[in-house]
Amino acid sequence: MESLSLVIFGVCLALTLPVALIMTVRTWSRRRTWAHVEGTVTSVKTKRQTSGNTQTTVRYQYVDSSGQQRTGTDTPWFREPKRNSKIAVMYNPEQPEISEASSMTWLYLLLVFSVVVFVIGGVLVVSGLGL
Repeated sequence: MESLSLVIFGVCLALTLPVALIMTVRTWSRRRTWAHVEGTVTSVKTKRQTSGNTQTTVRYQYVDSSGQQRTGTDTPWFREPKRNSKIAVMYNPEQPEISEASSMTWLYLLLVFSVVVFVIGGVLVVSGLGL
């Protein structure tokens, strides 16, 4: 029974890599097809959640290809930009109101983490199967 638990847990851990790869492919696809512009951070707000963790939300503005000023929000994973600082923004040219900060740092770190978890999951599967 313990070996079956190891195998199941290992498979669950190993599934993080395909999920991370799907996220990476989708993000790279957006990066290729979406428009890239420079945006300006208009506000940075940090809220303390009931769990004790904090969540930072960044509002930014950018100008789309038709010259219309747009706004967007993002939740940075690592570096918290300062108000009035410049950030890279990408937006959907077919729906310019849909945008996101175009940092890829979080995605690369997620991939590295997923590979490590995948390897751990593989080791657990192999040890659970007794190979």
